[in-house]
Amino acid sequence: MADWQIKAVSRDPAGNILAYCGDEPFEWRLWVHDLVDDIEGGRHSYYVSGPAGARIDVVVAVTGEGKIIRTDPDAGCDLVTQLPRC
Repeated sequence: MADWQIKAVSRDPAGNILAYCGDEPFEWRLWVHDLVDDIEGGRHSYYVSGPAGARIDVVVAVTGEGKIIRTDPDAGCDLVTQLPRC
């Protein structure tokens, strides 16, 4: 299982997240459903860099609109929504 850092997001014109991006060990981009499948299937884990460079795990959450990717709720506010565009 690989461990990947999400560094940016790709959004549609309405601001909805379509894909997630990183650059280590190579540039990569994954659609939302692929990232959900990776996490739920235990194939890979993902994280973002939080305050002072702290690692904050990314999890799958279920909302009224379906499954979304967010940082672990125990870490406070969702840092995924604050990532820059890729």
